[in-house]
Amino acid sequence: MQNAREASPQQTPAAHEEGRAQPSPSLQLLEAAAQQAAARVVRVRGEPAYVLSVWPWRETSVIAELLTEHHGRAAVTVKGAKRPGGKFRGLINLFNPLVVNYSGAGEVKNLTDARWLGGLALIPPEAMTSAFYATELVLRMTVREDPCPGLFAAYTELLASLAHEKGLALEAALRRFEVRLLAALGWAQAGGYEQTPGEGGDAARLWTVRSGALTEVKALLPGEEPVPEAVVRAIARAEFTDAAVIRRSRAVLRAIIGYYVGERGLNTRATIALWAGI
Repeated sequence: MQNAREASPQQTPAAHEEGRAQPSPSLQLLEAAAQQAAARVVRVRGEPAYVLSVWPWRETSVIAELLTEHHGRAAVTVKGAKRPGGKFRGLINLFNPLVVNYSGAGEVKNLTDARWLGGLALIPPEAMTSAFYATELVLRMTVREDPCPGLFAAYTELLASLAHEKGLALEAALRRFEVRLLAALGWAQAGGYEQTPGEGGDAARLWTVRSGALTEVKALLPGEEPVPEAVVRAIARAEFTDAAVIRRSRAVLRAIIGYYVGERGLNTRATIALWAGI
């Protein structure tokens, strides 16, 4: 009988070496996890971005929420942002157009470089509340790392309008932004809206806000209000020129947005106060 300590005739020395080289199941799992983590590392270079919000992190650093052009919303640590003479000093401000580099594997990435892009005029104090309102909408209605085609351009266009427009033109710019934000998130309004010239009118079609959307209905449910077709048309086309339509569209769009924001609603004043305290 062959000694149990001896190798069997079929088992070669190479097989012994191969057997000793095999990692344990636990080590295999650790290696697989490490490979998956490495695969999740994000490296973004030369990305246009705006700062949406900032809060303190450690003694001289902050965490900033960015709206990027191609990658949606991203959270980044900005090390040394509050340090005098630091390379990020004075850059991490709301409404500054930036070009950024960031990387990392977790939900919060690390900002490695940023420079001012320029091209936008300063927003006057009287338009700041509207700017903060739009920023709060983006923060509340988007999720991180979810690309939203068209949202960055809509936000840029709004900031430019806020810097130059007043009165009715400013109100129209806000309504356009609300419509474009909803569309970027996949909640386009008045789907299927069509009107043949010379036909239709307020009495021809009945519209209301139902489940977060402008909906054509046969009859109103209790508590619902009709939406004039002129308002439906303006929202469907994101074209706001008539003063009465702009004013009525404000309430309609707030009702739609409120459905997605939830019971907590918006609190732009708190957002402004939070930023002022940074």
